[in-house]
Amino acid sequence: MRVIVIGAGDVGRHIATTLSAERHDVTIVDQDAERVEALRNELDALVVAGNGASPKVLADLGAAEADLVCGVTQSDEANIIAALAGHQIGAKRTVARVRDADYFGGDESYATHVLGIDFVVHPERATAEDLAEAIILPGAVHAEHFGDGRISIAESILTSRSPLVGRQLGERRMVRPNFIFGLIRDGRAVAAEPFHVLKRGDHVLVAAAREHIGEVVGHLAGRMPTGRDVIVFGAGRIGLPLSRRLEGQDGVRVTVMESNPDRARFAAERLARGNVVLEEGVEKDVLLAHGVDRARAFVACAGDDRANLLAAMHAKQLGADLCLAVVSREEFTPLVDALGIDAAFSPRLVTAEAILRSVRGGNVRAMYLLLGGAEVLEVQAEPGCRAEGRTVKDAGKRAHTRVAALVRDGKVIIPHGEERVQGGDRMVIFNAIRGVADVGSTFGAS
Repeated sequence: MRVIVIGAGDVGRHIATTLSAERHDVTIVDQDAERVEALRNELDALVVAGNGASPKVLADLGAAEADLVCGVTQSDEANIIAALAGHQIGAKRTVARVRDADYFGGDESYATHVLGIDFVVHPERATAEDLAEAIILPGAVHAEHFGDGRISIAESILTSRSPLVGRQLGERRMVRPNFIFGLIRDGRAVAAEPFHVLKRGDHVLVAAAREHIGEVVGHLAGRMPTGRDVIVFGAGRIGLPLSRRLEGQDGVRVTVMESNPDRARFAAERLARGNVVLEEGVEKDVLLAHGVDRARAFVACAGDDRANLLAAMHAKQLGADLCLAVVSREEFTPLVDALGIDAAFSPRLVTAEAILRSVRGGNVRAMYLLLGGAEVLEVQAEPGCRAEGRTVKDAGKRAHTRVAALVRDGKVIIPHGEERVQGGDRMVIFNAIRGVADVGSTFGAS
């Protein structure tokens, strides 16, 4: 496919790198001449200096023949204009990253039906929702839902109380049907195998029916948090929607720590039950004063990666049960495990998920990118595809991937290798190395 990426920041660079590795024809445009010059030696893509929001620049770059034009600069306005221009010139699909919720609110129908922008990505809002899902599901540090919400994928940390620690994965007892399909150890994701001996601190990726996932995760983790308090560090574009989402949950008591007086006042006016305190939030005495040692969860989502990592590390050392940090820059990701933080969430990956899904299109219905470099996809097995009639295990091998679960006729099936693929199956698959799976030729229409 021909893809034009407007903006060569962390998000644009990540998208261009991934798409180039998948042999797509990628052009990336940025106004920073020094950044462009540096990227020309890094990326297997055409890197151009210029204003990507300019209709003339887009026309010169061949936007009329492009399969996708995506605006991912730091400017919402530039992203929207780039998508509008791409649509008018004739690009097949357009995507704009928009961080300010005031543009379209919770309704993107104006952007799609009136302006012609195919997809608007709200990374901070989506990140807040992901954080909330992890906190609401005790024992998990990530939770995603596929198959119209019928299948849940959870990432769970094994504690010393977990019945899996010290045992081979193939010997475990199941409380409900589930499939541990992935393992993250030392920041690296691999496909889980029956011979793997699990250790305390391992992150396991498990698939189960949504109604069973809570019981499954609680059993795997070996310990369920008992506290009611959730402390949110930062009341910005992630912290405020997260707090509003959590305060509506029974048994959750939210405290927001914010250092900016205006932002703290703004948050206090919009929370019905949450408590907002004006604090820096990273010193030991401050955290203890607000009960971090008894907290069910501590979420660091201020606008500074360093402050988030420092605050989450202190909270973990002081006894918070679950500590999560928002990390926007890729170079800080390795510090998450090193500092003992339970998990990191990245608005950058949220944007990349949406754009990569647009590129892959076809039978790819949903996508979840892991910080460890792996991905989980939801695909539909098309009638007549190469996988139809083959066992799930064989189909997975052909696609260089692993089938974690599937939905057939509205029912969730946790496969054990011998089930046979049928046309119309909605399948959740795991790729340990992002972008290498041969999904289209295996599950797509032949």
